[in-house]
Amino acid sequence: MRARRVTRDGGIAVRRARIAALVIVACLLGAAVAASAAPATLRVLLPIGGGYTEEDQQALATEFMRQRPDVRVDMEFVGWDALWDRIITSIAAGNAPDIIYIGSRWIPALADMGAIIPLDEYITQEKYDLYYPTVWDTVRYEGKIWGIVRAMSTKALLYNRGLFERYGVQPPTDWDEVLDAARKLHHPPTLYGFGLPGNRFVSTVTEFQNWLYANNGRITDEQGRATIDQPEAVEALDFYINGLGQYAQPSPVEWRREDLIRLFKSQTIGMYTDHVFSAIEAIGSGIDVGISMIPKGPRGVQPYATVLVTDSIAIPTQARNRDLAVEFALFMTSFDNQSKWDELLGFVPPMPQEASLPTFQQWYWRPFLEGIRYGVPEAVYIKDWEATQEAILTAMQKVLFKEATPEAALREAAQIINILQGFRQ
Repeated sequence: MRARRVTRDGGIAVRRARIAALVIVACLLGAAVAASAAPATLRVLLPIGGGYTEEDQQALATEFMRQRPDVRVDMEFVGWDALWDRIITSIAAGNAPDIIYIGSRWIPALADMGAIIPLDEYITQEKYDLYYPTVWDTVRYEGKIWGIVRAMSTKALLYNRGLFERYGVQPPTDWDEVLDAARKLHHPPTLYGFGLPGNRFVSTVTEFQNWLYANNGRITDEQGRATIDQPEAVEALDFYINGLGQYAQPSPVEWRREDLIRLFKSQTIGMYTDHVFSAIEAIGSGIDVGISMIPKGPRGVQPYATVLVTDSIAIPTQARNRDLAVEFALFMTSFDNQSKWDELLGFVPPMPQEASLPTFQQWYWRPFLEGIRYGVPEAVYIKDWEATQEAILTAMQKVLFKEATPEAALREAAQIINILQGFRQ
């Protein structure tokens, strides 16, 4: 009996062990199923400010998650002024998001440090053909594409039609006429002929770039060597500051381009270069606005010019969900989502098809859209835009303060840029 009890007890123990094992296996399987059912997380770093809101961008994440319930999109927001630092610190910490929204001028620096991946293999011919060719130039570096454009601006010459009529000025078609118009409009202290930004800010450089490109000047050549000191650039800076600057509002160094709209709306300046947002704002305030594309200079080879400034979507090398990141980037920039974005926020559309949408039929869009084909990227071939920008700003302000001639100021800038680009004198 004792032996039988032992046998029976042993069988019970075995059965209990088997049940326990089955429970453990079931728990493990359940955990595995739960883990497989848990959504993949996609981290996206985006800016706010400058027209960008959390609500507008979160709506895209919501729609993507509706279509892909197996994915969770976590959007992280930061102000534009802190975006670059956030990107760099996250990369340094080995914790970069899966997607980053960047100023396209940062692409060379990020590509050189190995921080982002080229996207050529993910961009089909169909996707490529959606955009103006010049738009791809803003995200191309060393023969590869590193971002997908999300927002774009072009510039044009805004002028007050009423003031032009009062002073007998015709819309200018070349630089001599621009200068003559500024002279005729100039009646200080109540009216100044041309609004000139000179503040130490990024848009001060981009406004000069309009005139630089109109005269066939460039910051560097295709090999990256500085050409900002060449005759085309020197002539452009001389015209811009010493020519138009004669008829500018007082103390240009106190003014950013973004603030000049106040002077334009108050009819304190007769004309200046700006983007479509400001044209619409001035029209809404009752100003009879005229808009012309920026005409070529004496050495120009195209009839018009504009700087192309774009923001783009890039994917960090550290992205933990690379394929999913590509999918979301393509979703964000699909024709439907891109057109909704541009219509909502009023950006110059990077896709030709968008030009047929109702929003862009308003007359004031035409110069900004036509300018795209004459556009030159803001920072192509430039490895360190922030430092290059500082060198150009310094040159501009030295000319503004009469501390140097355009030729001397740009020669010094070129020396600095060449060092930044890796060229030694």
